[in-house]
Amino acid sequence: MAKIATVLMLGNRTLADFRLTKKPIPHFGVKEAVFPFNMFPEVDPVLDPEMRSTGEVLGLADSFGLAFYKSQEAAQFPLPIEGNILITLADRDQRAIVDPARRFQQLGFTILATEGTASFLQKQGIQTQRVTKVFEARPNIVDAVKN
Repeated sequence: MAKIATVLMLGNRTLADFRLTKKPIPHFGVKEAVFPFNMFPEVDPVLDPEMRSTGEVLGLADSFGLAFYKSQEAAQFPLPIEGNILITLADRDQRAIVDPARRFQQLGFTILATEGTASFLQKQGIQTQRVTKVFEARPNIVDAVKN
């Protein structure tokens, strides 16, 4: 893919020239940026559109979860074992979060959710703490993330 991308960027050929066919990809890949917070403590840790990464890593595995874990491990970002999880979804997507939210609750994480998501999760027997959206009141979702 890298070779094809390079040739395309040079403008010598078009994508159609490669006569590509669909091939199943038997693995998941998760790329993670590596930021300099540990290596360069004097660098401002506030992220903005100008990415200040010092590199990237890739986790490959047969499942998304393991690929994600590998990427975090390689970037030396320890996965949290306690704390808060913020969940806010459109109504059409809420069904998909029930099992992950239940697992996080069983692991001892506190689930924070906006009103619609909180109501949905509570109906599924998942305890949540409600947070308000930015335009609703303070403290709100931004305050929760900062805290």
